[in-house]
Amino acid sequence: MKTIYYFDDEEEGPARETSHPRFVELAPEDFYYDCTDDFSPFGSDDGYDTLASLEEWYRDHGKKKPVVSQFLEELLDDWDFGLPDKLIRADAQVITEWLDEDKMHETYLHSECRARVATAFGQLKIAGQVDADILDEALAALRCQLWLNQRARIHYPQWQYADQELSRLTQMQGVLQQL
Repeated sequence: MKTIYYFDDEEEGPARETSHPRFVELAPEDFYYDCTDDFSPFGSDDGYDTLASLEEWYRDHGKKKPVVSQFLEELLDDWDFGLPDKLIRADAQVITEWLDEDKMHETYLHSECRARVATAFGQLKIAGQVDADILDEALAALRCQLWLNQRARIHYPQWQYADQELSRLTQMQGVLQQL
């Protein structure tokens, strides 16, 4: 049986009509298709670039069984942000110490988390399923992002988007936990 992949129109961006029916069922909210919403899986530059690269990668590798973890590994290696291995799974003290070393570290950590989440949602959107290792990476990234949201509330108590980000992260986590 031939696997059907769903790809977006480059001119239009993500849409329900160009998404796998399982993705549409599990992620019906508009923000999943909004590339301008920084808190959607594909809304940040990191998320959208990951989705576009994943679609291209599927087009190149789709005839054989694609190993999406190779895509993610290559993507993160290309970005080369220098995150320590397993940082997204580390305890709060280890992450905090690394973040405190350089102001850019928080940006790098957010970027890598977003790439993991976008890869999982991208695979679901394209193929209707998520490989177990990609799902595990995305859930770990979401836990890290939830922790970063809590941290931001302490460091930037007036941040007006904290609740919106928390809501979106929680919704994405809920979708992935259903898989």
